[in-house]
Amino acid sequence: MILVPLVEKAAEHITAVDEAWDNKMNLALSHVLGSSIQTALFNTPLVVMVGWGLRVPMDLNFEIFDAIVLILAILVVGNFLRDAKTDYLEGILCVFVYIIIAIAAFYYPSSH
Repeated sequence: MILVPLVEKAAEHITAVDEAWDNKMNLALSHVLGSSIQTALFNTPLVVMVGWGLRVPMDLNFEIFDAIVLILAILVVGNFLRDAKTDYLEGILCVFVYIIIAIAAFYYPSSH
């Protein structure tokens, strides 16, 4: 699940980097955020239906860890976008937040 969003929208990510390089930040941010929303809206129902097919309970009853990580990720991205401009440091910090979330999810104790 960590690599699916990266591979699925690779072309849009490259387009967003190209637009950011040309100093079209609003267009780059709309591509990135729109791509993220599309991925979330597609992958969530897909995972539930695959779970039904595999007879694995994949409902939308998220644990508190999942909800807190989602809220913190939204707050981090929102704070970076608040000033309507960005630089490479904020991009690197977003990547670090993504890596930290992946590591925390890997080491989070499973309830199964």
